[in-house]
Amino acid sequence: MVYKPRYIRTKEIVGTALITLLVLSISQFMKFTLLNKIKAFRGCDNWGCGSFGASRGEHKHKGIDFAMAENDVVLAPFPCEIIRHGYAYSDLSYKLIEIRGLRSYSDYTAKIMYIKDFAPVGTIINEGQKIALADNIAARYSTTMTNHVHFELYLRGKLIDPTNLF
Repeated sequence: MVYKPRYIRTKEIVGTALITLLVLSISQFMKFTLLNKIKAFRGCDNWGCGSFGASRGEHKHKGIDFAMAENDVVLAPFPCEIIRHGYAYSDLSYKLIEIRGLRSYSDYTAKIMYIKDFAPVGTIINEGQKIALADNIAARYSTTMTNHVHFELYLRGKLIDPTNLF
């Protein structure tokens, strides 16, 4: 057994802690490309508010809503790969995609809902490029709800508030 002085272990621990703090602080300052080119979030309407954590009766809103008209281009918030197609509800009319970030965004996954005309699973999309078109939600909610695209963000699998990243 080789004896290692105690201070080397302390240096290793401090070094690891500093690297961890640096990585976490960098991720806190990352900014994403807006999904709708203009910083227009859905405010409050007859159906509720589009902000993260807004009341939804017995649960909270899991994402943020970008106000968009039907057929507006939805942009990729970061470089990503489409990893899944799905449905926003049991109603097969409303679709979603799940994306996984690439490179420095690899810890992020996101769900983008109320969209159409998106690429197949496995497609790589660069930040700021078209990822889909906004759908029309009036058939489900009526015209009293602001048309929007819903965005949920996960960091290492945990749901987070994406508001300050835009």
